[in-house]
Amino acid sequence: MKKFIYTIAFSMIAFSASAEGFYFGAGLNQSESNQHKYSSLTYTNSDDKDIGYKIMLGYDYNDRIGVEAVYNDLGQTKQTVDTPQSSETDVQSLALAGVVKSDPINNFTFFAKLGQNLLHAHDEISDGTSNGVSEINMYYGLGVSYATPEGFDWRLEYEEFGTAGGTDTIRSDRPDEVDPTSISISLIKKF
Repeated sequence: MKKFIYTIAFSMIAFSASAEGFYFGAGLNQSESNQHKYSSLTYTNSDDKDIGYKIMLGYDYNDRIGVEAVYNDLGQTKQTVDTPQSSETDVQSLALAGVVKSDPINNFTFFAKLGQNLLHAHDEISDGTSNGVSEINMYYGLGVSYATPEGFDWRLEYEEFGTAGGTDTIRSDRPDEVDPTSISISLIKKF
């Protein structure tokens, strides 16, 4: 058992030494999916805000430029119309973006991200049908991070993901269009 612990400790030290510039983070987000509503329907309930989570892995080329891969679970939208019929739409995003950062000011760094994301929306409808769609969109984010002396960063960020879904016909083979945004707080560990 001691050998196993020493092996893990040595591996972590070796990884940290060779992983300079990499970072990993996780956070919580408040998302709003801005789901399309049809003027011909009467909505008795609509909730397109939810709490989700995000996981990110990045690499800083230098103090000002980096690249980041981000998975966002943007939660679930619930809508009910007077027919009566309801739907629950799950929204996720997988993004790859370039990151540009300002010079630190009292441990605060402002940043902007721009890239591509694969936005996925999946509907479950109360009549038993379901449908889903994935679309590639432009992705961007703006935020500020605070560096702690322990090597962690706290990050507050706003992100937009583009659109996925349809607005052409009610309950076609695609979910109703979503145009999600999120505000998140994350904790990041730099290596």
